[in-house]
Amino acid sequence: MAQRREAARRAPRHAPRLHPAGRVRQPGKPATPNAQLRSNHSRPPEKGTPGLPSWFRPHVESISADQLMDTLMAPPEGGRHGPFKIQGAHVTGTFNLEACTLDSPLVLEDCVFEEPPNFDEVTAPALRLPGCRMPGLSAQQLRTTGNLELNKGFVAEGVVDLLGADIGGKLSLRGARLSNPGGVALNGDRLIVEQGMFCWEGFVAEGEMRLLGARIAGQLSLSGARLSNPGGNALMGNWLSVGQYVLCKDGFSAEGRVSLAGGEAGHLDMSGAVFSNPAGQALNAHGLTVKQDLVCSVEAEGEVVLAGAKIGGHLILDGARLTNPGGLVLKADALTVERSVFCRDGFVAEGEMRLVGAQVGGVCDMTAAQLLNAGGRALYAIRLKVGGDLMCRNGFVAQGEISLHGAHVGGQIEFDGARLSDSGGQALGGLGMVVDQNLFFRDGFAAEGRLSLTGTRVGGRLSFIGAELSDPDGMALDLEAVRARALVLRLGCAPRGGIALTNVQVESFRDDVESWPPSQVTLRGFTFGTLEHDEIDVRMRLRRLAEQPEGYVPQPYDQLAAAYRRDGREEAARRVAIAKQWHRRKVLGPFGRLGNWLLYLTVGYGYRTWLAAVWLAGLLAAGTLVFSRADMEQADPKGPAFHAFAYTLDVLLPIVDLGQQKAWHPGGAALYWSWGLITAGWILTTAVVAGLTGIIKRD
Repeated sequence: MAQRREAARRAPRHAPRLHPAGRVRQPGKPATPNAQLRSNHSRPPEKGTPGLPSWFRPHVESISADQLMDTLMAPPEGGRHGPFKIQGAHVTGTFNLEACTLDSPLVLEDCVFEEPPNFDEVTAPALRLPGCRMPGLSAQQLRTTGNLELNKGFVAEGVVDLLGADIGGKLSLRGARLSNPGGVALNGDRLIVEQGMFCWEGFVAEGEMRLLGARIAGQLSLSGARLSNPGGNALMGNWLSVGQYVLCKDGFSAEGRVSLAGGEAGHLDMSGAVFSNPAGQALNAHGLTVKQDLVCSVEAEGEVVLAGAKIGGHLILDGARLTNPGGLVLKADALTVERSVFCRDGFVAEGEMRLVGAQVGGVCDMTAAQLLNAGGRALYAIRLKVGGDLMCRNGFVAQGEISLHGAHVGGQIEFDGARLSDSGGQALGGLGMVVDQNLFFRDGFAAEGRLSLTGTRVGGRLSFIGAELSDPDGMALDLEAVRARALVLRLGCAPRGGIALTNVQVESFRDDVESWPPSQVTLRGFTFGTLEHDEIDVRMRLRRLAEQPEGYVPQPYDQLAAAYRRDGREEAARRVAIAKQWHRRKVLGPFGRLGNWLLYLTVGYGYRTWLAAVWLAGLLAAGTLVFSRADMEQADPKGPAFHAFAYTLDVLLPIVDLGQQKAWHPGGAALYWSWGLITAGWILTTAVVAGLTGIIKRD
């Protein structure tokens, strides 16, 4: 009989065919019943009841593969159809059904095989091997219209090879244990399952589990499964296609790399899963497509790759703990999420988190998340696009640089209550970032390291209420070329480091005294429309301008004066204009400084020309007093009579000729008084003319 089977295997044109009775039979050869083992197509009566066949033994201790084949080929008793079922057999030799076709299900329950059975190219309604133990299984190109069951304690200590198999029902590996350490435990490359594949309830695979290019129309459940292949691939599922759910939760663990690159799934849930592949990829989902949500609340030791993945619903990383110190912990470059990304509820990433060029249609919520990569980049998200809000608030912690260069957020960015740390480096970089609504750093926000938003565009408010900024050896806050509707700079305490407002343009500006450390705020090119809720005295603002690190710069004075004028505060605007001229001429040499004093004291640089009248009145009074007591010598007998007030006025005003100065000459000390009054008169006259014509107001 064994020779006939071998001949049939080697000569496919004589392959066994189904008989109506449901047995495998070689053409032209009668079946020979086996006296020791028969099938139980029809349920037999209980043991000990009348009519029990003499050959029926529900638990056979040992049988050869040839005997089992003979029994399988025998016609059924009474011609009744049903599944061929053997229970508890110990099968010796090789059980080989290669290329056979069965017309009824084959059930081998709790059997032990000494050699790997061969079901290559078998066609059958169903194949059930629950509780069987074997050193491997070969079922390449197996075809079933029903289920393939390797479950209920099924054990294979060697490869289970389902390469190219086509299962018309479900594939059940519930509670199975596949063991082939260092090799392939399950080969399901190009496997097709029309319903679901279930590897749960204690499923264990020691060795690589392969599902390359497999297609599962229903769901793939690995919930509670344990995969182990340290240093290699625990699950190789590249290009795997699952029509419904992929479930890797409820205690799922994988020691070794899990790869789903290029795969497709309706929904992927990995809640509570544990991945471990230190110094390598723990989970590789590069180019994965998930039509609905991807739940990745996992614990992963090693790199998690979501680069190029496309998520039709939400990406949920709530409570996940990703660990890869000194390396990439999450690589999600060019990730696309149609809805929102959630990294909340204790999310921790130890290593660099990359979202370069990622696109999120909804919000990106990282509330209370911890990104830990001290000395490196905690979050590298240049060119990130978020349709809604980006929330890094309420306990959010980042140790290492956050880079948002070129990012575009359609809603607002919130760092309220966050703590950023990159001592000696850049805590946050947002070069060229665009925020359509507001950008908040409030309510206890703290940054140790440079906070740089150079070139950022904010459609709403840029607010630093209660923020603490620290970069002692550099620029704590760099807002160069920022554009915003409003800037609120009301820090929680004086910053440790400089503040750069160079070329900032905002519609309204609000600040306080504590936000301005002496000599550390750069205002060149800073323009604003109005001072919002201004509570700061003009003298304090002028002090800030005088203490500019760059020295005298006219533009901030002009900007502040213009803002006061728009607010109707003309006196404050004049004081600013005078201070501008004062500091401009302070930078001149000794003679310039002397002239600066004279212009300031006489006409207030043209902004207070009434001061000239005050000086004139004072000099007239002093001169009248002096000349009324002086010894006056008449130089022209025909001139007018001497009058002290008229003489003082004639001497003091060069454009007035009352005849007193020509008719009378003072003697003694009064002569010097006359010279002094002549000089003062020319100075006053020149200053008044310059002030009235605007000459001295020019920068």
